[in-house]
Amino acid sequence: MTIFRYSALCIRRATKTFWSDILSRFAALAQLASHCQNNKCRSGSGGRIVIAHRHGKTDKVRRAEHRHNVTIRDVAGTLDLSITTVSRALGGYSDVGAETRRRVVEAARRLGYRPNRNAQRLVTRRTNVLAWIQSDNDRIFVDPHFVEVLAGVIRSAREAKYDVILTSDTPERQISVYDRYVRDNSVDGFVLDLPRLDDKRIEFLIENGRPFVVHGRGHGSARYNWVDIDNFGIFRALARLMIDNGHTRIAFVNGDEQYAFAADRRRGVEAALDMLGLPPDTVRIYNTSHPMGESGYDMTARALEEVAPSAILYSSALMAVEAQAALIKAGHVIGETIAIASMDDRLHHLDLAPLDGRITLARSSLREAGRILATELIRACEGADEARGVIVPVEFVLADGFDGSRLLPVEGRR
Repeated sequence: MTIFRYSALCIRRATKTFWSDILSRFAALAQLASHCQNNKCRSGSGGRIVIAHRHGKTDKVRRAEHRHNVTIRDVAGTLDLSITTVSRALGGYSDVGAETRRRVVEAARRLGYRPNRNAQRLVTRRTNVLAWIQSDNDRIFVDPHFVEVLAGVIRSAREAKYDVILTSDTPERQISVYDRYVRDNSVDGFVLDLPRLDDKRIEFLIENGRPFVVHGRGHGSARYNWVDIDNFGIFRALARLMIDNGHTRIAFVNGDEQYAFAADRRRGVEAALDMLGLPPDTVRIYNTSHPMGESGYDMTARALEEVAPSAILYSSALMAVEAQAALIKAGHVIGETIAIASMDDRLHHLDLAPLDGRITLARSSLREAGRILATELIRACEGADEARGVIVPVEFVLADGFDGSRLLPVEGRR
C-alpha cells in the first residue's frame, strides 16, 4: 500500500510540474508577442520570428544566417544584388568588379554558403569526380606501390576540391565499367595505371573523347596524357653501371612484362649490352607476377642457384629487401661479395636505412607521381586540349666504391 501511495504522489508532482512548465511557456510566448508588436517583428523563414532592429544586422542577413542550407539566393538577398551577379562573382568572372566580388565572397563566407554540387553540375556539366577502375585482384589493394600512388592522387584531388571513386572489376569486364561511367556522365575523367603495350582501356576512352591520364606509357603515347619515369633509360643506366664496375654475370629480377613499364626496363638492360657488344646471356632476366614485392626471396634464390651472379638488378626495392634472407642464406654480404642495384619508389613503410652505402638506388617518388597524375587529369577535365606527358624526376644514389662517372643520361635525372 505504501508503494502505491508513493507512486500516486510522484504522479501528482509530475503532473503539477508538467502543467507549470506549459503555463510558463505560454507566458514567455505572450511576452515575446507583445515585444514583437512593439518592435515590428516579422516571421522569418521556416516559421522563425526575427526582430527588425533599427540598427545592426538586417532581417535578410539574420534570416540567412539562421538557415541550415544557405543558398545563392540568400547571399544575393543580403547584398541586394541579382543572383546572376553573385553567381558570376563567386565563379571568378572578369565582368564583375573587384569590390563587388570582395563583398560577395565575404558575405558567402560569413553566411556559410556552400555551392550546391547538383546545381553546379547543371551549369558547368562537370561533377568534380575522378574515377580509378582497378583490376579485381585482392593483392592489388595491399600492394604498397599502388597505395603510394593512390595517396598522391587523393591528396592532390582533395586540394582541387575533387573526389575520387575507386572501384574494380575483372580485366574482362573493365571496359563495361568505363562504358557505364561514360554513358551516365557521372565522372569527369579517369586515372589508368599499369598500361599494357596495346591497352583496350586507352583506345576506348580516346574513341569516346573522355579525359584520362595514364600512369605509364603504352603504344601511341603522343595521343594522350601520361605521367611516367624513364624506365628504359634508368635500367639501361643501371645495367651499364654494373658492367662498368666489373660485373659481367648479372641477374635482373623484373616485373610482369605484359605491362609496359617492365617491358621498357628489359629493353633498357638489353640496350646496355648492345652498346658494349656483350652477349645477351651476360644478364639473366627473371620475371615476377604483379604485384612485384612477393617474389624477392624466391627469384633471388633461383638466380643464385642457376647463375651465381656477382650483381643483381631489382625492379623494386621491396624485392631487394626481401632478397636479403636468400643472400644471407647463400653466404653473401651485400656490398662486398655481391652488388645490388634497384629501383626505389620511396615507399613510406619501407626502411632502407640499414642498406645505406651498400646498394645502388634509382629513387623516384610514387606518391609524387600520384600527385602529378591528379593535377594533369584535372587540367584535362577543365578544358586543356593538348595531350602531354610528364617525366617524374629520378635521383641516383650509388653504393660506396661505385664509379658513376660514365653513368648514362636519363630523362628527369636530378
